[in-house]
Amino acid sequence: MISRQQMMAGKIFKDKLNRILVLSPLPIETQHNAHDGAHIIKAKTDVYLDIGHKSVCEGTENLALMINIVNVGFGGALLLSYFWLEMRGGTYYLLYWLFGTLIGTHFLYFQSIIRNYFSLKQFKFIRFNRQRREVALPFTDTQDFVIIPWEKLYAWAGTSMMITESTAIPLSTLTITMASPTDATDFKGRYEVAGGEEINCIMQWECIRAFMEDGPDACPEPSKVNTLTEYKAARRQMRKELGPWQWIKQKLIDWLHYSYFAHWLSDWHEKKLPKVTIPENIKRWSEPIPEDQWQQPSDEFMEANFLAHDFYDVGGHLGDVNMPVYDPRKKVTFNQQEKKPDEP
Repeated sequence: MISRQQMMAGKIFKDKLNRILVLSPLPIETQHNAHDGAHIIKAKTDVYLDIGHKSVCEGTENLALMINIVNVGFGGALLLSYFWLEMRGGTYYLLYWLFGTLIGTHFLYFQSIIRNYFSLKQFKFIRFNRQRREVALPFTDTQDFVIIPWEKLYAWAGTSMMITESTAIPLSTLTITMASPTDATDFKGRYEVAGGEEINCIMQWECIRAFMEDGPDACPEPSKVNTLTEYKAARRQMRKELGPWQWIKQKLIDWLHYSYFAHWLSDWHEKKLPKVTIPENIKRWSEPIPEDQWQQPSDEFMEANFLAHDFYDVGGHLGDVNMPVYDPRKKVTFNQQEKKPDEP
């Protein structure tokens, strides 16, 4: 088992099926581009960066497709039953069954949407304040925020091998957490983002690191991929480029996914949730402060970055086996692969 005292940025823990690449504490430069592949950046100002849930648009569209497949399938079954019912003078039952199915499936659809909304209200944002060099985390038992120093945040890219009959597939997850206040070796709360590959997790993390260390311009803007405005613009462009049959097919796909509603709902969530998930004390903490009061990087953090830069300058890469890792207790250590990682 890995205790948090063993974790420093750049260090790796590896066995046959698992690998953990530590990204923080002392979040050194990664030498990778910042890329918000999971679309978790929700807000960015000169002071703070919010990361939160993925867009609800995709989930809403997938759920709509499932219920419409049921509706279309049931409608087809009713059509096959038409002649059998017509001979008995009871074709009006078709309407009862059809309306009952549509009402039932859509009741479940909207019930799921409402339930997910209240679930997202409990899943609060993580806010990074670059002027104070602090992070507000919703990892308390009461779901209030706790504020910790940026340099003491724990983060890693964890990769596990999914074994099938014919191949092994690596699956990576970015994990952000904090030290447990009651256990000297454990963590408290977790925020996880599926990245697919380790490099995607590193680039996702680099969005946060670059914002905190290099400023807002170094971090991508909040994603507009699933906004209603983007959806309308994309469909207008398709209408010009697609032929009549392709356009009809696209409209049918959009209808089966309730795409217009899904994008509208995503916009509504993005506007509504920050107002109900971020309390007043965190909003006050997020206000700008005079530049002469900005917190500065620690000496340990500066030394860790200098050590990493020297390694990068001679061709090294983050997470290499021979990468020297700055440990404030030992000053410099080296990666060791014999350690057994926890499940990320």
